[in-house]
Amino acid sequence: RGFTAYNMSKFGMTMVALGAAAEYQGKNITANSLWPATVIESLASENFQMGDRSMWRKASIISDATLSIISQDGDFTGNMLIDDVHLRSRGLVDDDFVKYRVVPSVEPPRILAGEGDASLLVNRGSVK
Repeated sequence: RGFTAYNMSKFGMTMVALGAAAEYQGKNITANSLWPATVIESLASENFQMGDRSMWRKASIISDATLSIISQDGDFTGNMLIDDVHLRSRGLVDDDFVKYRVVPSVEPPRILAGEGDASLLVNRGSVK
């Protein structure tokens, strides 16, 4: 509940990536979508008061996942990826994710990946 606009935007952008991947297949142009599993520390998460900071990861998880994706072969295209799932597929383990925590002693819930209690995210503009 309360994530309709967020989910619609992610779905739309994912469809763009999948369409581009199909259109440019075999031309060494790739397109993938990458989404966070948790709230990412940013001005938006601060301004919209998206839960406690212990529920957030640092933006570096997105940049590391992006670097991993663009380092793949040209046939790695048309994928719908979640940041931590992708990084785990590349060999990262639980201990490697500590550096991404905003609060080092707390592993953030993977609310945006559909796990955990989304009611913890009370934000301005919520439709709840």
